[in-house]
Amino acid sequence: MPKPKGLFSIGQIATTCGVSINALRFYETKTLIKPAHTEPESGYRYYSRENLLRLRAILRLKDAGLSLPEIKEYLDGDMDKGTKIAALEERRNALSIAIEDLKIRNTQPGELSVHKIYLPERLCLCRTIEAKDGESALSAIGAFYDELIYKGVQISRAWPEFCEYLDDGLLKGEFKVTDFVIHACLPVDKKNAPPEAVLYPSGNAVAVNYRGGYYDIWQAYEALAAYIDEHGYKPSGYPQEIYLETEADGSVQIDNAHNVTRVIIPI
Repeated sequence: MPKPKGLFSIGQIATTCGVSINALRFYETKTLIKPAHTEPESGYRYYSRENLLRLRAILRLKDAGLSLPEIKEYLDGDMDKGTKIAALEERRNALSIAIEDLKIRNTQPGELSVHKIYLPERLCLCRTIEAKDGESALSAIGAFYDELIYKGVQISRAWPEFCEYLDDGLLKGEFKVTDFVIHACLPVDKKNAPPEAVLYPSGNAVAVNYRGGYYDIWQAYEALAAYIDEHGYKPSGYPQEIYLETEADGSVQIDNAHNVTRVIIPI
């Protein structure tokens, strides 16, 4: 029997969309797509231009990281458009964070490129730590983690944990390695946040990524100070540090030359 006029074979549609015939058949079993016409005797499937557009939409959502059930809900479900947009924006933000994280981890020794960033609003559980040195600070931060784990507090994945240094002298070359005070800050989701959580507002900041042992991180502050002075910015908050490179077991070696620290100054 000749092919119906205006329709295309499964092979033609699969080739045009860059997928295998088996993949297209699999999407059919998941009721994501339905051929425009199926021959009752032979079972041959034929597809329309509208089928092609539907398949391209499926593939775009799949490339964005959605599962097949999620794609079906997006295309056929009762979810309103506002909810769909919010969900996709959340995925986009998560992907942007992952990309930025990889860029930071790609920082090379001696690379001190300062750039302007936008800090999102963050709700954090904070612990004030009076540290004798870097090792004692790490120990106290670890104890803070342990306490939250025992309490069953859920830590947000939307932003990494950070330390806020309560010191205005860091940008003036006064880098203390002993007897300093920090806030250890662990972001939490609003819906699960205890009442003592501290709100860090959204706003602009400057940041630099530094690879090297922690006691030489003064170089990052030196670069930030020069950048802020050159552009006429004014700090609006204390420095924040994010530690991104750890050992395989999650531990941190404070003087490891491979460590990567992101230093942020709100402006």
